[in-house]
Amino acid sequence: MARPKKQEGRRKQLVEATAVAISDRGLSGLRLKDIADHAGLSIGSVLYYYPDLDALLIEVHQEAVRQFYWARLNATEAEPDAVRRLVVAVEHGIPHDVDDPTIRVIYELHLASARDERHAALLTRLWEREVSLYVDLLDRGAAAGRLSLRGPVRAIAETVVALEDAFDLHLLARNDAFDRDAAVGRVLDYLALATGADFGDRNPTG
Repeated sequence: MARPKKQEGRRKQLVEATAVAISDRGLSGLRLKDIADHAGLSIGSVLYYYPDLDALLIEVHQEAVRQFYWARLNATEAEPDAVRRLVVAVEHGIPHDVDDPTIRVIYELHLASARDERHAALLTRLWEREVSLYVDLLDRGAAAGRLSLRGPVRAIAETVVALEDAFDLHLLARNDAFDRDAAVGRVLDYLALATGADFGDRNPTG
């Protein structure tokens, strides 16, 4: 029987391998063999650690949400200026690389929320965290006198997150009608109207 530390390492390996496999093939095309191949293990080993594959997908979803949110939060906290913090938040909410496994996993597994309440709970959790992040950024900016909010703060925050999600879906679907910079610009255009901030001199970080 595998020791606890080895089991933990194997589970982490399988979560990472599954994320890559989903990114490559999509959730509908995912096969057990894909997970095993990416992990460098046998199919039997995958089933040993995860006899319930739905449980593995939940862990993959949890880890993707965690990575995405904390990377975004840490990036905004590293920026001292209230207006620039909003720019950084938007730039981290709209993917630079549509093939990034974390981003693709989030959107692939969000689709599973219609049939599994556990995935639905993760979708809701990420939404609430992202909205709360913007509420905090907007409140702090207003308190510092850098922003003049032209509506309820939560309504502004929810609209920003909804716009990001909409643009993200089109970018992930490889809609050639616009690109990432245009998407970031549209969200900042809305924020300029909603906060009175001037984003004209923004410097995209990519």
